[in-house]
Amino acid sequence: MTTKLFSLCRNLFLKTPSHFRFNFSNLAQNDVSNSNAPSENLFVHFVTTRFNISSADTTKMLKKDPSLGRLKTLDKVEQLADMLNRHGCTQDQIANIIRLQPSLMMTSVERLLEPKIQLLKDLGVGRENIPKIVSKYPNILGSKLETLRTNLKFLKTVFPTNDFLVRAIMRSPYIIGLNLQKVLKPSVAFWKGFGFHGIEFIKFLLINPWVLMRSSLTPEQLDLIRKIGIQKESKMYKYIVSIVARSRIEGLEAKIKILQLCGLSPEEVWGLVRANPVVLTKSEESIKTKMEFMLNHMGLSVEFVAKHPRMFTMSLDKVMRPRFLVLQNMIAMNGAGEVNTTRLCTMLMMTEAKFVVRIIERHPESAALSTVYKNAIADVSKPSKIKMFSVS
Repeated sequence: MTTKLFSLCRNLFLKTPSHFRFNFSNLAQNDVSNSNAPSENLFVHFVTTRFNISSADTTKMLKKDPSLGRLKTLDKVEQLADMLNRHGCTQDQIANIIRLQPSLMMTSVERLLEPKIQLLKDLGVGRENIPKIVSKYPNILGSKLETLRTNLKFLKTVFPTNDFLVRAIMRSPYIIGLNLQKVLKPSVAFWKGFGFHGIEFIKFLLINPWVLMRSSLTPEQLDLIRKIGIQKESKMYKYIVSIVARSRIEGLEAKIKILQLCGLSPEEVWGLVRANPVVLTKSEESIKTKMEFMLNHMGLSVEFVAKHPRMFTMSLDKVMRPRFLVLQNMIAMNGAGEVNTTRLCTMLMMTEAKFVVRIIERHPESAALSTVYKNAIADVSKPSKIKMFSVS
């Protein structure tokens, strides 16, 4: 019986040796997998131990690509991690890439991924910027190589130099993965028809290349641009159009309403936006908090705020509050009465270095003021508390 069984196995092996190799190699791989992670599959064990990816994230990754749970070898995964590391990616960046684009772990590095990195290098993207692009937009590695080549060829006709194009990609890497016929070409045609040409068109795109995803504006967006009353010749025109194009109209209207509820007239609001469109990029909470601080704590008038829109771009915790506190203490030390708004505005506009040298270090009580200033910056966890320095 034993002789017959041996003979049968021998004949099967001679006829189909690959069948035996396949099964024995699988058994060996399973032994390795089981010895390393007895209660987990190979993929889960690898990403959780190597990249410290949470179980919740691994579940999402497996939902995106269930085949990852059936991995029998880690060769491609290791090659992917090695390639990204070789191109300057940190451990955290690699973890982010595979978390967002898990299918890359089953992709040929040499045949499909390296050529895409080389495409960026040939464009002029420096080694230090490769990790920033691929970690911010891992889909670039998952896109078809021919799609990327075609899109870059078109974008080179839009941007006058590779340097401008690289700057746009650094800001919004996903523009090179957009659909050429349905998105990129219609968008370029739309914005040129909207009145942007030459270098002004390039400046408009560089503000936020995200606008290349838009090939139209809603009637509400067009109406808001009209209400703001900005002239096309104005340097701020491109900023306002860019902000309105990429923002929800409901969000913009809510911010405008907050400014009006704080006492600004419609014309004062439009004037403020025309002078500094960035105010519309701030959160509703930020606008509320700053208006409350400027009007109630600083004692500034609505008219003063409307004429100094740059104050909305300043950090409340690191600039406005600490410097106002220093001014309050200087007034108390000097025995003066009220805050001089002109002096306050000058102090707020200074760089950090100038403020320290010209305001704090030149004061007779510089040591005390320096302490007040540093403590105010450090004490950001208590934003509503304004303490006066004791002059005793």
